[in-house]
Amino acid sequence: MPGRLEGTEVVVDEQSEATRHYNKGYFGRMEGATMHLDLIEAAFLVESERMEVLRDGQPMSLQELMLHGIRQDPAFEIRYLVYRDLRQRGYVADTREQAMNLYPRGGAPHSHEPDFLVKALSERSPFSIKSIAMLLHALQRRRLMVGIVDEEGDLTYYYIKFFRMQGTMQEQESYRGVITLLGDRSMVWDATLAGELQEQYVGRTFGDHAVQLSLMETAYLADKGATVHRNGEELSRETFMEHARGIQPDIERRLLAYKSLRGKGLIPKTGFKFGSHFRVYRRPIGEGHAPYLVHMLPEDFTSTWTEVSRAVRLANSVRKEMVFARVGDGIEYIRLKRITP
Repeated sequence: MPGRLEGTEVVVDEQSEATRHYNKGYFGRMEGATMHLDLIEAAFLVESERMEVLRDGQPMSLQELMLHGIRQDPAFEIRYLVYRDLRQRGYVADTREQAMNLYPRGGAPHSHEPDFLVKALSERSPFSIKSIAMLLHALQRRRLMVGIVDEEGDLTYYYIKFFRMQGTMQEQESYRGVITLLGDRSMVWDATLAGELQEQYVGRTFGDHAVQLSLMETAYLADKGATVHRNGEELSRETFMEHARGIQPDIERRLLAYKSLRGKGLIPKTGFKFGSHFRVYRRPIGEGHAPYLVHMLPEDFTSTWTEVSRAVRLANSVRKEMVFARVGDGIEYIRLKRITP
């Protein structure tokens, strides 16, 4: 017996038909002997020629059903394409919310907890790190998957999670010595301090007994007791930071991320050649490659998914994981990893 369209859902009154779809395909929800289908589920069943839907007693084509769905929900097309792809891969998905509950392969709502929360988005949708963080905070025991539909209808999936990174380095509590500010970088000529920095992988060795520092590394060391001099005079932290902000306006946010990474036993170095703020080592440099690229973002940062896709793809191509550091009152590390469901 066909289903009948009722606003934002399709109702199947015939009990045997309803039970067949519910028990064998885990479609819809049962209310007594009646099955209620979301429009996305109904469209999938119509496309796969497993059900007919009537409106005012007349059969609806897939085109008519999808146009009706888009009138009810502007995101219907994108959500349908993701749902359709997951179903064709053998998964069961619950479509009652804007983000779908996805059950493990072979699992079903009555016997399993959802494995993923799946958010379907167009490649033209904005990438909002704040929205991603809000979804992650609401996950409970689920994991977050984002399905991106490009302009040709192809799909790319990302597994996104709050990420805990931990290294093996012991952070040094304080430093004593003089740092000489040159312009957009600094130098340490003091052999004792330079030796400590080399042991901690801070800065870049310059000759045998000197170290070159970025402005951010200079600020980090100044906060740990070193003094910054220019033209033979010691600078206050405020004077140095005013100079540094004029060259690197985001230095304070970047410094927060640098301190956080150092505090976790990690070794952050510049990630400029990889298009990120940091490449990050878990172990002393020379004992392995940097497994992470970390890019610092303001807490309300927005961009495009094209930019995100480029960053993740580049990280993968150099055998690294892409991690975004969302910097606000604190820092949340969020990893994006491309997956195939």
